[in-house]
Parts: sequence; structure tokens; C-alpha cells
Amino acid sequence: MTRALIITVAAIVSLCVLLSNSVSAHPAWGIVVDRNDQIYFSDIETIWKIDAQGKLSVFRAGVSGRHTHELAIDDAGNLYGEDVAYESSTQRWKVALWKMTPAGAFSYVMAPTYYPPNGTSIWKDHDGNTYLAAQSNNAAHETLLLKRTPKGSVTTLIGSRKAVGAYRQVVLSSLGGMAFGTDGTVYFTDNSNIRKITPDGKATMLAHDLALDNPSASTMPESTVTRLFGIAVDAQGTAFVADYGNRSILKITSGGEVSTVARAEQPWTPTGVALKDGVLYILEFGFTPPGTYTPRVRKLPPDGKIVVLATAGENANPSAGETTPGVSSEKTAEPTRSTPYVLLGTGVSIFALTVVIWRVRKRISSHQH
Repeated sequence: MTRALIITVAAIVSLCVLLSNSVSAHPAWGIVVDRNDQIYFSDIETIWKIDAQGKLSVFRAGVSGRHTHELAIDDAGNLYGEDVAYESSTQRWKVALWKMTPAGAFSYVMAPTYYPPNGTSIWKDHDGNTYLAAQSNNAAHETLLLKRTPKGSVTTLIGSRKAVGAYRQVVLSSLGGMAFGTDGTVYFTDNSNIRKITPDGKATMLAHDLALDNPSASTMPESTVTRLFGIAVDAQGTAFVADYGNRSILKITSGGEVSTVARAEQPWTPTGVALKDGVLYILEFGFTPPGTYTPRVRKLPPDGKIVVLATAGENANPSAGETTPGVSSEKTAEPTRSTPYVLLGTGVSIFALTVVIWRVRKRISSHQH
């Protein structure tokens, strides 16, 4: 009887763990600044704007289930982002790339599709080449960096060519942020690493396997290991990156020297960074279990006196263009590709629990008779 009780408790605990992990948290890290010091950032579903006077407004209204993690901006101030949506009816992911002018005119760069062309992304250099940094959909989770020319020619800059065929899925597991140096060097975050590749094709690791300096600092999901998201690079090749796992902003010099320039207090943690004229803009999310996020933006000027520019938090469903000092942007975590496995594990746990209960009842019944 005692043994059966222990097994029953274990099955219940396993079921609870599986259910608690059925949705994997994944906040946005898209934040950019235009030439007029206007800031745009994503909270996964809604795109927000902070004007030069500090007023917060909705630039693109959110739609439930339509996710935008990253943002890019060109010299003319046009904003670019991706839409990623999971269709429960087909159990498939649909991806689109979009553009919005400073005046708010919307258009698709790539219409919603299940099969985006290899190497297509929002990250574009001055020659019109696009870059995608992601992981292949194989057991090793191989890092890929794909380059696509305006004519559609795709080159694998980092990783195996064999992995490129899994592109339809790798677009869903983007490693994190990307940035371009003034010399055309591409920088991107890769879990706890920072990689770069020069215009001549030389790939190097700017920082490798960054260690946890305070593993208990964050209660955010996925923070059991250092997880780097957004990145920005200055004219000297110094990178600034959001360390999601340690609630901090790291500075990595061109020589690979690492230091911490900012930290966030609980419950906030940085996910994105943008850099303009020596000023660092930091996108952070406050996390409320089991999977709700609220964003804020802070500014770190060269004098080191960090200030909060805006925190979202009141109105439930604002329309585009509405200005408010605090707007609700609490978002729940998105479903991930691990969901089928979680459901399978949940089913197994329920089955095991049912068998155990049946055996216990049978044993009790036999003793009674």
C-alpha cells in the first residue's frame, strides 16, 4: 500500500511538472531607435512607439497569437518585423515579414506563408543581402547563418548545407538578436555565445560560453543557463547584449573583454538593446508566473545614470495611434514546437496515474473480501 501511494504521488508530481512546462516562455527582444530619437519596441504582439518627447503610443495594434520577436529599421526610418503565428487547426506555423513607414503605412515584404524562402529575414545589409541566424531542426541543434542575395542565391556562412533544408522550422527557433557593424561585420547571439562574421567571410567567436555570474538572480523561465537575446554594436566593434538569465546588460569589446554595464531589479530582466549616439536603450520585461510579461524601456546615457522612459500597464486593448502613459501589454507565452512532446508526456503520466489508482483500489478491495 505504501509503495503504491509513493508511485501515485510521483505520478501526480510528474503530471504537474509536465503541465507547468506545457508552454515555454519566450519574450520579444525587438527594439530600435530612428534618426529622430523615436523608439519602437515589441511586446510580442503589439508594436509600441515612444516619441522624442517621451509619449508612449501603439504603432501597430496587436492581434492575439500573432507574434513579432525582432525589429529592424533602415536609414529612412522604415520599420521591419516578422509575424509568426501557430495555426491550431493545421498544427503548422505561418510566417510573414512586414514593413511600416514612419507614417504608419503597412505592407508585406513577404506575405504569410508556410514555406518562407531560404535565408529570408528582416536583417538586411546595405547591399540588400538578408541574413538569418538560427538553429537547424536536428538533434544537434546546429547553428546556422544563411545569407541570401537580392537575386535569391543562398550561401551557408556558418553550419552545414545539409541543415538548410530544415529552414521551414529553424525560422521558429531564431537564436536571438543580430546587428551590423559599421564595416559590414554581422554579429549575432547564439544562446550563451556571441558570434561574428566579417564581409570577407571570416567567422569568429567574440565571446564563448559566457558564465553565469549570479544564477539565482532571475526567476524568469529558461534562465537556468545564460541566455543572450538582443545585441547592438558601436562604431568600435564593441557589442552590448541583453543577458536574459542574469538580469544584466553585458559589454564585450572587440578583443572579447566582458563587463557588466547595467542590471535590472526583480521582476524585470533585459531582452533587447538599441544604441544611438552613445546612448543605450534597454527593453525589459517583468514576468508574472505562469507566463505573463509586461514591458518597459530604460535609457542608459554615457554618464551612467539610467532612467525609465516608459512602462506599459493600464488600458486593456488600445488601438493604433492611441497615446497613453501606461498601456496594458501583458502577454502570455507562446506555444512551442515541444508542445506535442509535452502532450505525449502528459498523456503517459495520466495513463500511469490511472493504472496506479486502479491497482490500489483492486488491492484494497481484495483485502476487504
